[in-house]
Amino acid sequence: MTKLKKNLILPLIAILCFAAQANAQVKFGPKVGMGATVTEIQTAVDAEGNVVDKFEQANISTHAGLFLRLQLGGLYVQPEATISTLKDLDIPVMLGCKLGPARIHAGPYMRMAFDRNNLSTPEERRTMWEDARIGYQAGLGFDITKKISLDARYEGNFSTFGNSVQVFGQERAIDTGDPQILLSLGYSF
Repeated sequence: MTKLKKNLILPLIAILCFAAQANAQVKFGPKVGMGATVTEIQTAVDAEGNVVDKFEQANISTHAGLFLRLQLGGLYVQPEATISTLKDLDIPVMLGCKLGPARIHAGPYMRMAFDRNNLSTPEERRTMWEDARIGYQAGLGFDITKKISLDARYEGNFSTFGNSVQVFGQERAIDTGDPQILLSLGYSF
């Protein structure tokens, strides 16, 4: 098994084992959504606050992936893996709590450039892992039904703290991309 797979699969197995022992409520399933860069949306508003034609130029992306939500008492942990049209693999880990019908959550994400054509060798996969960048997401979620959820998030970066951060003993670059607004729809089993 490659190092990349071990680094992704082993923590998920550990979380599932912990959840089973703690009698946690577990939800998992697919999610799809879209994002728009905040800087482009801001330029779509003129001086009087009217939306103008520039909104058509906003950088819009789509994403699809999987999520796992582990309810532990009043808190939950939600690791995810999504691939976007920007050819990135994002792995956010959200920590949140439920407030009435809403959920509030925040957490870090790891972003890796994902190109299936360039992942054929262990060296290419290792390079993808080593070049991963770190950022954060925060937002609100709503469980529309027991199976369908809607999330709205702000995605930002830690660039005000420098160019890199230590993660599990490894130096990781900070994602310096434009902030985004992310909307996603999930279906849980």
